[in-house]
Amino acid sequence: MNIKLIKEKWIKFYKRGFFTGLFVLFFICVIDQILQTPFFFNKLNSNNFMLTISLIFFGSVFCGIVSFIFLILFSFITVPKE
Repeated sequence: MNIKLIKEKWIKFYKRGFFTGLFVLFFICVIDQILQTPFFFNKLNSNNFMLTISLIFFGSVFCGIVSFIFLILFSFITVPKE
């Protein structure tokens, strides 16, 4: 197990997963608002705006956590260089 990999790269992996998730979910939300009948999100109005924004944010946090889990799996697979 390569613990050094986790210590050095965890912030980078989490940020990458978080911002990728944020961008993808925001893009899907914008495309959904253009459509007549949205697939993933409801049409935005004053009643459900905060719910939609919080779903995008928590989805991005989840993507960051998944990215961190992949880093842990990579640390099990790789051998540290000495």
